[in-house]
Amino acid sequence: MNVTSLSNWLIVVPARMSSQRLPNKPLADLGGKPMIVRVVENLKKLQEKGASLVVAADDEAVIKECQKAGAVAIMTKKDHQSGTDRCAEVAASSNRDFILNVQGDEPFVDANDLIGLMVALEGSKNVPMATLFHKNTNMNMAKDPNVVKVLMNGLGQAIYFSRLALPYVRDDKKNEHLPESFLHHIGVYAFKRSAIAEFVKLPPSKLETSEMLEQLRAIDQGWPILLYPAKAASRGIDTNEDLEAARAFYP
Repeated sequence: MNVTSLSNWLIVVPARMSSQRLPNKPLADLGGKPMIVRVVENLKKLQEKGASLVVAADDEAVIKECQKAGAVAIMTKKDHQSGTDRCAEVAASSNRDFILNVQGDEPFVDANDLIGLMVALEGSKNVPMATLFHKNTNMNMAKDPNVVKVLMNGLGQAIYFSRLALPYVRDDKKNEHLPESFLHHIGVYAFKRSAIAEFVKLPPSKLETSEMLEQLRAIDQGWPILLYPAKAASRGIDTNEDLEAARAFYP
């Protein structure tokens, strides 16, 4: 995508060491480099177009690895409940109008898809946030609760996010009521700076705590969430199985 400048953007990469499913995840080895460094390297194209990039860490070991790789990293509060909280702390001291949250376990998200997402939010006057999705036909992934699904309305906005397959096909018992395809949510979020500051002040909703999906807080509040179609599939690294699969991509 031919975009001349992303100078209105701050990219924040939250990196948390105490992941329950994969402890010390930011420092996990991916082809001889820590995962967090791989994530930062994948975002260089955005930096080259003027975006600022900061790793929001909760451990000095992460900061040291980032500094060795030439990346900017700062310490944020250890008691943050989510990556968005960590992003909001960094955004509060920034003068950039837009914030892109790329989790520290997303080394494969396509840079051009991110640019498209950023441009789409900049051009949307009454939308506070946006995220990515990719059309997926893998029915094993449709049944996987670690793969988040999203439903979209006719305006290109999110109706609901769930760990269950969506939509439920009532009369198709042969295929376990699964759809032929689903919208696979890619956990990258773009915010207007005022919106992320407001979001983290909102209390967690019942839907959010049930599904353990933070974006449902915005749905509960009636916020429109713009959905941008990613041309390339991507999946975060949440488990040891994900990590082993990711290592296969690095020689």
